[in-house]
Amino acid sequence: MPDSLKDRLKTDLQTIKAEGGNRTTRIREIIQTAATQSMSELKEGVGEMRSTASQTISTVAQTLSDAEPSASSDAPSVSTVLNGIRSRIVNQWRSQLVHLDATLTTHYGDRYAMVKQRLRLFRTWYDNSKANAEAIGVDLVQQKQTAIELKIADQGALVARKEQQIRQQVKEYLNAVVSKK
Repeated sequence: MPDSLKDRLKTDLQTIKAEGGNRTTRIREIIQTAATQSMSELKEGVGEMRSTASQTISTVAQTLSDAEPSASSDAPSVSTVLNGIRSRIVNQWRSQLVHLDATLTTHYGDRYAMVKQRLRLFRTWYDNSKANAEAIGVDLVQQKQTAIELKIADQGALVARKEQQIRQQVKEYLNAVVSKK
């Protein structure tokens, strides 16, 4: 009877180990797939941004080369062209960010929402800390330097007091030795 119980426990343990290994393998595959998909999304976004940038540069070059040197009212000004390019690039990036956000939300759901919330909280904390530091008008290096200088001054005063105590003790000892003779 004990042998069959040992065999059954050994078999159960091997089954558990095999299932755990399978789970680990599946989790690893899921993580690798997610990472691969994220990287492909980023590469695709970079490719789209490059093509948009090259199109924009071509448009600017064409517009500037088409513009006559004379100041005609029909030709767009350089600032108008640059503002158009800027707004076009900003709109392209915003749409790509919305697409990436939707993709990540679909893939990761609540976990992604939690990470976004934490990033928002960190951003708020950072902005508040930066505003407080600017409002105080003293930067962190100056604060640290002042704190160190105060500590050094305290230590110097402590050493001076100890020196006085030792001198007093030596003086009393010498007086005691001289008076014994």
